[in-house]
Amino acid sequence: MNQTLKLYHYWRSSSSWRVRWALEVKKLKYTPVQINLLNDETESQEHLRRNPLGYVPVLEIEQGNQNPSIFMSESVAILEWLEETYPNPSYFSQDPMIRAQMRQLAEIINSGTQPLQNPNVVQRHSSDTSEQKRWIQEWIRKGLKAYQSLISDKAREFSMASTPTYPDFFLIPQCYNSLRFEIDLKTEFPLLNQIYQNALSTHECQNSAPERFTPQS
Repeated sequence: MNQTLKLYHYWRSSSSWRVRWALEVKKLKYTPVQINLLNDETESQEHLRRNPLGYVPVLEIEQGNQNPSIFMSESVAILEWLEETYPNPSYFSQDPMIRAQMRQLAEIINSGTQPLQNPNVVQRHSSDTSEQKRWIQEWIRKGLKAYQSLISDKAREFSMASTPTYPDFFLIPQCYNSLRFEIDLKTEFPLLNQIYQNALSTHECQNSAPERFTPQS
């Protein structure tokens, strides 16, 4: 397949980490391009041409042979395209019911937890930093409680298997953010904490983790 991949991302973006990790699992080479979410770079005309919403990640698929690049945004779409285009190794079950359960877990984080922590949402809720933190913690706890409940009889070393699968790409960055916002995973969510520790011990997770992409000052 004559394609080269370029990933526009931000080092501490949960959605970006999901895609970086999936690319590592698939053993795909890509060029990372940092987009700073904390300044106006996301609103530049150049980046808005990649994604009209201005968010990251954006995967640029360069097709060669003078064909125009394709820009793909939204981590769910990117992860599913990667799975369908590069099926081995797979991070989905072949069983339709289990695949649906994997997507359910992913959406608990992707739709019901992570977006409510985004700075534009939090700042719209309140300008008070202590209230912002309370808001963030409330939604994180609600999401992680549901996630842990749903995997209580399914979890192995990871959410649904002995190796990382699709929902883990969503869970682990959220665990990372939970610790940033002073939620004690070990005490409050021991099962998720163990999965988090297991993930951090894997080569692919380490290579995709935020600290590997911290901008140089």
